[in-house]
Amino acid sequence: MKPKQLLVGIVAGFLLVNVACSTAYSLTPTNIKDILDHPRDFEGKDITVSGTVTNAVSLLLIKYYEIQDNTGSVKIITDKLLPARGEKLRVSGRMTVIEIGTERWVVLRESPDYPAQPTDRPFSDRTARETDSPRY
Repeated sequence: MKPKQLLVGIVAGFLLVNVACSTAYSLTPTNIKDILDHPRDFEGKDITVSGTVTNAVSLLLIKYYEIQDNTGSVKIITDKLLPARGEKLRVSGRMTVIEIGTERWVVLRESPDYPAQPTDRPFSDRTARETDSPRY
């Protein structure tokens, strides 16, 4: 093998490993306490949280729900149908901080690429009928 081909192979391998690791990291649930304690470390990054829905609110221009794990709770802003209280979900999205007056909210903007999933069964167990879009 020529040195140039070897170098290209090594660089391609490193890129593939980097992409795979960052994707795996963003899909592995993060403790909410870590997010709340160090919001600057997570701001603007895609992360995943897992927990129980404790509240759901639909205001005029915004819909959000709160997820709580055993370390804390965080608000999830969504464009989708709000989940029921008590539902256990795994949600991926981009973390941001919203400041309203003296109040600061650490929120996750739900990702359209990774919809919220029930934590009681893996995504691959869902039937085709559950993943089809509704017919009107």
